[in-house]
Amino acid sequence: MTEKKTLTEKLSGALDKTISVFSPKRGFKRRMYREAIKISESFTAYKGASRSRLRSNWLPGHGSADEDLLPELSDIRERSRDLNRNDAHASGITGTMTVNVVGSGIRPQSRIDQEVLGVTEEQTNVFQKTAEKCFKRWIPYADAGQRMDFYEIQSLVDRQILENGEALMIPLMIDDGDRPYPTALQVIESDRLDTPPERRGDKSIRSGVRIGERGEPLSYFIRKTHPGDYRYSKGEDRGFVEIKAKNEYGRKNVFHLYHVLRAGQTRGVPFFAPVLSYFKDLSEYAEAELVAARIAACFSLFITSEGSSDISLNSGIDRNSSGQLIEGLEPGMIKHLLPGEDITSFNPQRPGATFEPFVERILKAISAALGLPYELVAKDFSKTNYSSARAALLEARRYFKMRQEWLARKLCQPVWEMVLEEAYLKRDLKADTFLNMKEYWTQSSWIAPGWEWVDPLKEAQAAEVGLKNGIITYSDLYASEGKDWEESLEQRKREQDKIKELGLEEVINNDSKPKDKTKEEAPEKSQDN
Repeated sequence: MTEKKTLTEKLSGALDKTISVFSPKRGFKRRMYREAIKISESFTAYKGASRSRLRSNWLPGHGSADEDLLPELSDIRERSRDLNRNDAHASGITGTMTVNVVGSGIRPQSRIDQEVLGVTEEQTNVFQKTAEKCFKRWIPYADAGQRMDFYEIQSLVDRQILENGEALMIPLMIDDGDRPYPTALQVIESDRLDTPPERRGDKSIRSGVRIGERGEPLSYFIRKTHPGDYRYSKGEDRGFVEIKAKNEYGRKNVFHLYHVLRAGQTRGVPFFAPVLSYFKDLSEYAEAELVAARIAACFSLFITSEGSSDISLNSGIDRNSSGQLIEGLEPGMIKHLLPGEDITSFNPQRPGATFEPFVERILKAISAALGLPYELVAKDFSKTNYSSARAALLEARRYFKMRQEWLARKLCQPVWEMVLEEAYLKRDLKADTFLNMKEYWTQSSWIAPGWEWVDPLKEAQAAEVGLKNGIITYSDLYASEGKDWEESLEQRKREQDKIKELGLEEVINNDSKPKDKTKEEAPEKSQDN
């Protein structure tokens, strides 16, 4: 700022001398000063910081993460939900994301640290298989409301993060006799996380989250019912409950899951926040084109007469029961007009030639903002070949993989640890040092559903080369297909034993050998000759 001011002063001094010698005209000095200021403002290190005439209305805020987000979070969240309810593209994107990230569920594979725990290979295998069986028993009872299993909860959490920007869950202890383990998850909408009216003056509470000196969450204020549940909730149920972030043993009391985009961010930003206006404008533009196309499709005839006629007989004016005029257009309509009335033709010529390119350009901007390929956003692979389709899918799957690993770390692994702890306390798991070395007994890897490729043959050949050269392992290969490599190899062993038992080994080997097509085609050639 000092350098800019110095430059302006120097230019102004030079102008004063020039004006005093050459210009006695009024206003000339003022205009020259303005030009000097413009020249000084053009000397900026970053052009994006320029405050010239073209950028004078670009006045971004300078607030903190919460200052910028929290006052507008409710509007952004509600508009994001509205898009997912009513906009075809937004709803399709959310469905695509959830199917690719969660699919049929992200499954655990127990992988304890055998070296640190000092257990044998046999003990390791027994514990790992038992832990997976215990967790499998718990999966159908994961939901406190008894509506979803754990894999459905994963899907709902991922959808909530996309629509609302965050997901909230409360782990409860429910011992009703039917559940194998008391741990259960209650998923609640983020609208219920809010600051009570009587605590709005407390600066340590930010949109329902009490934070500590380091910005860590200390407690959460949860509404007893949804604020929009007017019809079914009672007046006494509209209060708040304060829940501590952790209990005295360090166990989480609340799962508050969201992607942190800025330091000091207390709440999550909806996935569609950067493109809300794009979606709304595109939806209204498409609706206007659709209405115009419907009007253009209506071929109607209007009959006019010069003589007087009875309105009731001619039906030139239609009214409803309230006496209001009825005006409408429908295909094949024939309507009589009153004497002296005429029709001016209207041909909207819709949809225009620019409709499809414009929609495609907007969808490309949306896909770039959301980090997804255009082909997945528009569900349009008509303009792609194998190479471009594979490149688009690889780009998307890198993003999906990142979200899968994030969900596994933030949700799946903590829940896995809770369930295994309950199984240990009920003596379903045997490990003498479990409580003291829980982080080593509860280590696991999470296998997400695999994806199919554009050309499976090429991918299979690449996998074969990778295995031979040691680039990938069987664990990597089966994990990419969403399978457990141990289960797959065990199943393969059972199949091979069954084949030998039934004496089908020779038949299968003969079927698997490539056939010599030249011998099959030789008789046909001789017949042609």
